[in-house]
Amino acid sequence: MQIPALPKRSLMPLKPGFLAFRGLALLIVLFWSALVVIPLVVLFSVALKSPVDLLNNPMGWPARFVWSNFADAWNNAALGQALFNSVLITSATVLGLIVCGSLAAYPLARFIGPWFQRIYIYFVAGLIVPIQLGLFPLYKEMHDLQLINTYYGVILLYIAVNLPFVIFLYTGFIKTVPRELEEAALLDGAGPMQTFWLIVFPLLRPVTATVAITSALSTWNDFFIPLIFLQRSGMQTLPLAIYNFVGQFNNNWSLIFASVIISSLPLIVLFLILQRYFIKGIAAGALKG
Repeated sequence: MQIPALPKRSLMPLKPGFLAFRGLALLIVLFWSALVVIPLVVLFSVALKSPVDLLNNPMGWPARFVWSNFADAWNNAALGQALFNSVLITSATVLGLIVCGSLAAYPLARFIGPWFQRIYIYFVAGLIVPIQLGLFPLYKEMHDLQLINTYYGVILLYIAVNLPFVIFLYTGFIKTVPRELEEAALLDGAGPMQTFWLIVFPLLRPVTATVAITSALSTWNDFFIPLIFLQRSGMQTLPLAIYNFVGQFNNNWSLIFASVIISSLPLIVLFLILQRYFIKGIAAGALKG
C-alpha cells in the first residue's frame, strides 16, 4: 500500500515591515557589539605595546607584542599581595552573604504577619540608602571598634552593605519553593535548621549562584570602601593597587593597561564557571514567579 505524500506547505512571504524591523534590530546589535568590542581591542593593544610604539602609534595595532608588560606590571604594582587581599575579602564576603542572607530570608518568606512584613521592608529599605550618607558616623564606629585596617572589619562592612539586596533575592525565590517538602521533613522528625539546610537550601542553587556573581562583582570592583577603611599599603585591594600604580608610573600606560587585564581575569573565570547556573537562576525565577 502506497502512503500518499503530504501536501507541501507554502511559505508565507515576509512582510516589508517585519524585514525592516529585523534589519533595524541587527543594526542595533552590531552597533552595541562594536561599543563593547572596540574598548577591549584598545585595552589589549595598548597592554602589548612598548613605550616607543605607544608614543608613535597610540591607537594602532602593536608592531611587536611585548608580553613582558604583564610580568612587569605584576612586579611593579605589587599585584600579588593585592590579588590575595581581594580574593580573601571577596570570598569571605560572598560566603557570609549566602549564609546570613538565606537564613534571614527563610522566616521572612515563610511566616505571615505584620511584624515579618515590617522587618522585610526594613531590610529592603537599605537598597535606597547609599553608604556615603552615613560615612562619618560609620567611620567613627569602625574606629571605636578597632576595625580600621582589618580584613574582618571590611568584610563585615561589605556584608552589611550587600545584605538588603541578597535578602530581597532569597525571599522572592524561597516563596516559590513548595511548603509540602518542609512539612514532610517536619513529620519525619527534622528540626527547622535541618529542614532548611537539607531540604530548602539545595533547591536555592540558582539564586545562590546569582547572589555569588553579583556580590563578587560589587565587592571585587569596589574602590570606595578600601580607600577609606584599608589605609595600609600591604592591605590594598586590586582597585587601590592599580590606582596607586597610576600615580607612580603615570607615563607607562602599557603597564597600567596590563594590570587592568590581570585584575579582570579572576572575575572572567568566575563568571564562565557560574554562567550556566546564573542564567538558570534567572530563568527559573521567572518561570516560578
